[in-house]
Amino acid sequence: MLYYSDNLVELHQGDCREIMRELPDGCVDLVLTDPPYGCGKAEWDEHFPQEWYLIAKRLDAPICIITGSCGLRDSIQLVGDDFVDVIAARNLNGMTRSPIGFSNWLATVVACGKLKQGPNFFEFAVRGNMPEHPSPKPIEYMKKIVERASKSGDLILDPFMGSGTTGVACVQTGRKFIGIEIDKNYCEIAKQRIIEAQQQLRLSLDGAA
Repeated sequence: MLYYSDNLVELHQGDCREIMRELPDGCVDLVLTDPPYGCGKAEWDEHFPQEWYLIAKRLDAPICIITGSCGLRDSIQLVGDDFVDVIAARNLNGMTRSPIGFSNWLATVVACGKLKQGPNFFEFAVRGNMPEHPSPKPIEYMKKIVERASKSGDLILDPFMGSGTTGVACVQTGRKFIGIEIDKNYCEIAKQRIIEAQQQLRLSLDGAA
């Protein structure tokens, strides 16, 4: 179900497997997503989903899977021979738990196609409040991974949109966005965050004029 749209953003509520099957082949430039890891952080995080990947491959775009330590092995196994590389990102002022203690880095598994040439490592620092979500990603991180994996004007798909941080990062970096989320409450949070980001962008552009 189409939840919200404008000329640059589409948000869909529903099962990403069903909605992605309705998208035309080759319609997006990048699939960038942060799926459940199967770590038990919430009731929807009881297993690592896999069926979505084969459906996303049909879209004929590079696929970047953001994963913590808990989901790194499963993500690499999921993409199999499609594996290209891992982009590592160091959090300079925060930590999360890992299987052997604490971690201050995030991994993005790259599959199905090449990204533009550049480094496979960057650093970021969290400066703002985190969104309402059991496993949020900092906007500072998402902006950098969006810029690393795509070009200005590209259309990015996130089939596990959550609270919409990928969409906010797309707004702030000049990309178009399609987000899919099964939970209506998170769809509404994502919608409000993206609208706010668009308003802030317009204000900054007006101020610079």
